[in-house]
Amino acid sequence: MNRLRSCLSSSLLLLLSFAAALPSTLRAAERELILASPHWEGVQYECEHAFKKYYKEKTGNDVRVRWRDQGGGGSQIEKAIDAAYVATPDSCGMDILFGGGYDPFDRQKAKGHLQAFKLPDDILNRIPRDVLGFHMVDPDYMFYGAALASFGILENVRVVDKLHLPTIDTWEGLGDPRLFGWVSSGDPRKSGSVHMIYEIILQAYGWEKGWSTLIRMGANVRAFLQSSSAPTKEVAAGDVAYAVTIDVNGMVQQAFQGKNNVRFFVPEGISIINPDSIAILKGAPNLDVAQEFVTFILSPRGQSLWMKPLGSPDGPVKYGISRMSVLPEFYQGDLSQLYVPLDPFKLKQPFQYQSKLASSRWAVVDDMIGQGIIDVQTSLRAAWKAIIALPEEQRADLITRFGQPLITEAQATEYGAFWRKDKVRSGTIRNQWMADAVRRYSALEQEAKARLKN
Repeated sequence: MNRLRSCLSSSLLLLLSFAAALPSTLRAAERELILASPHWEGVQYECEHAFKKYYKEKTGNDVRVRWRDQGGGGSQIEKAIDAAYVATPDSCGMDILFGGGYDPFDRQKAKGHLQAFKLPDDILNRIPRDVLGFHMVDPDYMFYGAALASFGILENVRVVDKLHLPTIDTWEGLGDPRLFGWVSSGDPRKSGSVHMIYEIILQAYGWEKGWSTLIRMGANVRAFLQSSSAPTKEVAAGDVAYAVTIDVNGMVQQAFQGKNNVRFFVPEGISIINPDSIAILKGAPNLDVAQEFVTFILSPRGQSLWMKPLGSPDGPVKYGISRMSVLPEFYQGDLSQLYVPLDPFKLKQPFQYQSKLASSRWAVVDDMIGQGIIDVQTSLRAAWKAIIALPEEQRADLITRFGQPLITEAQATEYGAFWRKDKVRSGTIRNQWMADAVRRYSALEQEAKARLKN
């Protein structure tokens, strides 16, 4: 009898070991989904919570959702994906790229890093193919707009009133000398949404005026932060008065703090609305689960998470997300009950944003901002402080020289063709930019101080 029990125990252990070794496709209760995403914790929590419930109802199985932390925003995630495919070309080990705008998805498609997936017709037919010049549905079904995003400014109303700071309604206004030290921004090299704001400014104002705006704004920035959400938290805390931000971060703080305390707004005529996308990555280890996740997010049930109030049917349960849906049906009837009482499909695009142009010079513009503004901010701020100490009639020519771009727009496009490929050449140019910027700012600082003495 003891021998029989021993044999049964050994057999049971063997079976358990065999079951543990089975691939995830055979262990249905242990399905997994791995996502790369710059979305803040509220989006991650609500999407995970709702998808688990949806997946259980549809398949009878549980799913474990893992959000890979790449140590930064969308730009850092894109770099991590690129590096992973260099190491293992067939798969980066992740299933989904979720969020980060439009341009990164266009680039990942061009690199062959995305996997086509056509949504079921009952979902696909609800989504407009294009909105305001952007593909909502990629022609090859490589990616989809999962939400619509706008870009604007978050203002701390109480700080502005207390310090008698100006009310800002344009990007250009963030370069006002009175705002010195009271502006916050993420680092566009680390965040795709912050980069989009800077590119919007360049395209809306034109290259020369755009750079003048960015440089003066950069001089007013107290510190460039690592994530896109951090600046809005600084505004909410009253550490700064203004921050540039994607709508979701601004509206979340407005919802938390109240409109009487903080105000998010989109500069009229000089911003855009574009898709914030989702895609399946090539070689996704959990392809069928990834397809279900994309289907869920684009369905009315998934889109409800963006716009419906807390506790409403199919709405969020813990965090109000405050995003714009990609489904026109959500904008019918009374919009006042929605978190985002705005119909993006009825808006007119104030200018034609050129996404191909933006993508072609993305890395060049990042490094121009880095070498000409962020990494030389000590020299930048010292020069600006000296210039704005002068009477207005004595500083106009200095401000003009202060805001000149490092290169022409034509050169930026030319450099974009080799910038990521020829690292030696681009590195040499970056070093020259930094030296030129420091030299210019130091000279302007000395000239401004000399004028003040006279």
